[in-house]
Amino acid sequence: MSMFIVLLTAAVSLAGCGGGQASKSGQAGESLAKTWEKPKEPVTISFYLPYAGDTATFMEQYGNSIAKKFPHVTLKVINSPDTNVAGNLSNLLASQEPIDIFLNGDTNHYRYITPFKFEYDMTDMIKRSGYDLNRLEPSTLEAVKALSPKGEMYALPLRMNVMSLLYNKDIFDKFAVPYPTDGMTWDEAYELAKRVTRKDGDTQYRGFITQSYSIAWQNQMSLGFADPKTDKPLFSSDERWSQYVKNINRFYEIPGNALLEGSFGGINNLFYTSKVAAMYAASIPGTPQQVNWDLVTLPEFANLRGIGSQASLNLAYIPSISKHKEQAFEIIAYMTSDEYQTEMAKKALGLPVIKTQSAKDAFGQDNPNLAGKNLKALTKNKPAAPFQQSPYQAITNNQLEKLWYQLGKGQLDINTTLRMADENAVKEIEKLKSGQ
Repeated sequence: MSMFIVLLTAAVSLAGCGGGQASKSGQAGESLAKTWEKPKEPVTISFYLPYAGDTATFMEQYGNSIAKKFPHVTLKVINSPDTNVAGNLSNLLASQEPIDIFLNGDTNHYRYITPFKFEYDMTDMIKRSGYDLNRLEPSTLEAVKALSPKGEMYALPLRMNVMSLLYNKDIFDKFAVPYPTDGMTWDEAYELAKRVTRKDGDTQYRGFITQSYSIAWQNQMSLGFADPKTDKPLFSSDERWSQYVKNINRFYEIPGNALLEGSFGGINNLFYTSKVAAMYAASIPGTPQQVNWDLVTLPEFANLRGIGSQASLNLAYIPSISKHKEQAFEIIAYMTSDEYQTEMAKKALGLPVIKTQSAKDAFGQDNPNLAGKNLKALTKNKPAAPFQQSPYQAITNNQLEKLWYQLGKGQLDINTTLRMADENAVKEIEKLKSGQ
């Protein structure tokens, strides 16, 4: 899980859940703001993070602010010590280790939440506390509700990430080509990619690259992968998938820009290591990079102007096994306050999930790695509506990702790719359902 975590269709009705208008203090609600100030009995709250890490880093990034706000709370941090998160969770449950707040990417809901029956609907708690859902970006609420069959609130959004178009300024300077700009269409980006896909001596420069898994999962058309009612893959039945894949894959059909790589790391290295990729549709890096990069908004479809990628979300769950649900809710409610979200944005730990413009404008202010970057591009466009989730979204997208490496090399055509992705997904879903 990266620092920027590491991504839904019906409009969400906020009436009845919002608890009224946003308070003038910019907190999550007036009732909660008053509750936070009351003396409390000492309590230990356990955070679970499904990735390797250490307590000191967590406290520096997140925990110290919580400890200051809630001096009666002792924070315990549990990281998964290896890549086998499911195994780690099984061991914790067997030993009756408490988990009060589970920080988890939305893409992992069906990997780490559902299998362990951690779902706990916070809807009633939200109403009783006066928590104001109207403060949150609507797309984040849609995304949370899309994780449940009846629109339950199993989590609150904590931070989000969107895709943008990164570009290597040195390559554009080398070939005297104007830099990309905010608000470009995919057609304009395609024409630009052709101008910077060139061979200079022994070096082949690539005009445009992206990660097939990410560009599909966070697609701007809000396309889902598997029907949540039937579990059937949607690549062949939804004709928009053909349009979407064709739009991206045409970049790989530019002579000299074929997708030669076969892994996430191989594509990533083209931009950051070998520095031969001129444009990279991806999330911004969270660590220093030895490439002269900047960013603009992700290119837009002509019929979806102003619509960016879907947001990749990090969510704060209160697991069903928590014995301190009320206290845990107070903490995660505070983590969505203006105060906390602004502090997190300044460190560039993630984009705010609240509407407050000052919090959005604060993104990256305290992160020297992002000094001088066009960070406003991250919040200029509206995130695409999230698709309705299915337990088999990830395994279905995996099948498209595998085949897209062949498609990008010109070894398959689009119709065959989507048909095979459907067929392979059906087989994998059947294996999962049969316990294999």
